[in-house]
Amino acid sequence: MAANFDPDMYTLPFQLTKRMHRDVYPALDPQKLSHLAAGKVVLVTGAGGGLGFAIAKMWAESGAKGVVLVGRDAKKLEDTVSDIKGDILIAAGDLSNEDNVKGIFDKSVAKYGTVDVVVNAAGRGNVDTMIGKVLPSQWWLDYEANVKGLYNLAHHFINMTNGTGTLINLVSLGASFLIPGMSSYSSAKLAAIKLGEYLDLELPNLRTFSIHPGIVEASSSGRGMVIDAFTPVAKDKQELTAAMTLYLQKPEAEFLRGGFMSVNWDVEQMERHREEIVEGKLLRLGFIGGKLGPDGHPWTVRTTE
Repeated sequence: MAANFDPDMYTLPFQLTKRMHRDVYPALDPQKLSHLAAGKVVLVTGAGGGLGFAIAKMWAESGAKGVVLVGRDAKKLEDTVSDIKGDILIAAGDLSNEDNVKGIFDKSVAKYGTVDVVVNAAGRGNVDTMIGKVLPSQWWLDYEANVKGLYNLAHHFINMTNGTGTLINLVSLGASFLIPGMSSYSSAKLAAIKLGEYLDLELPNLRTFSIHPGIVEASSSGRGMVIDAFTPVAKDKQELTAAMTLYLQKPEAEFLRGGFMSVNWDVEQMERHREEIVEGKLLRLGFIGGKLGPDGHPWTVRTTE
């Protein structure tokens, strides 16, 4: 590899804040945020993987009343339990199956009485799926996992809590890219971010957040997805995302609701600029680059029309 290789080359250009983080820092110190988990029941999907495991573990260590581990593979979830100390419930199921999701919430309520927080760390992504070459059934799997699964989770969470609580959905900066072979993953994540905006619009008592976990490295225990092409730039710690899910329980995080944000961005700098972020809709999706209005786009080159 070239000596001038920059591991921040796919992170630094996408910063909202001057300060960039790829690991836990003082404002996201789990010990300082642990009180935000106390007494709460958190349901974590994708708990058999790297990020889901890290999130579940941090919530358990922070004193959560209960942690519900959700994933399709019950064996993986059982293996996860041995490394997490706390009151744990395993609820295996496929998020794209509505009956499975209802069963997961029914099981959670039967044990804990409620669910306060849902963190959706489940997802999937096709790789090298060029349009016209990948089968439609394979292409749509990304929507099944990343959009249908999210809607199923949101629907049953809303109906269980009457539209209250906190829903944190892990999305991806890949939603903003145009890269050959990523059409299903990129567009599905974009749809998931838009669904997050709608949840915020229609359910004002549901605290909804869409967060990009960075380019995440596998843990020392080997948990987490490894994509060889991204390994040189995969420097974001799983614990950074886990700590962010705790931070988002703070009242100070209200201004981030409904929008997209990255764990690489500094939360204290964003707090200082909260009014500009909200008024300028800086974390909301746009439409097209043109400036639409009654007079049309202000063209650089004027014509008589």
